[in-house]
Amino acid sequence: MAIEETIHDDFFENFIVATATISAFYDIPDKPGIYAFYHAFDFAENNLLEDINDRISKTVFKTKFQEDNYRKKFIIDICGEPVTLSDNMHNFIKSISMPKDRRNLKKLLLTCSILQCPDYIGYASSLQARFKQHLENDNGFFGKYGNFRSQDEFLFICFPCSGNIARELESLLIQLCKPKFNTQRS
Repeated sequence: MAIEETIHDDFFENFIVATATISAFYDIPDKPGIYAFYHAFDFAENNLLEDINDRISKTVFKTKFQEDNYRKKFIIDICGEPVTLSDNMHNFIKSISMPKDRRNLKKLLLTCSILQCPDYIGYASSLQARFKQHLENDNGFFGKYGNFRSQDEFLFICFPCSGNIARELESLLIQLCKPKFNTQRS
């Protein structure tokens, strides 16, 4: 099987990435599109090792498929097995003593948050309005799931695109990525 090499110079130019806090509201376009929430790898610079250990010991998620009375249902289980860092990784993080290096590692971890599965994928006719709804309404993302993690630990990534394809793209991405907090699966 041959792999075709392709270089995407404009790969990220249409994405908007923001920390999921109300201060980012005006950075989000008032256009239709799809969006996702990601749990950000956001740790205090002076407490990297302890924060990372705390995060990995508490935030393993498993999605279960369960059938009750002939009805199919997805259940979110937040009591997964805790994970621990290797000794080499502990030593690596401890050895980063310069403030500039710690700040750089923190920034890199935050950026790399999108390498994990998104927590939630959605469609909006106005990304800006939907972002605000998720932050402020009881039935939004934070109203339902905000008690699992603090708001400043989420990234909001959106991709403006025409409304006639955005709904189908959302459905396709949900099927491909299986986000933890989406209740619909198609």
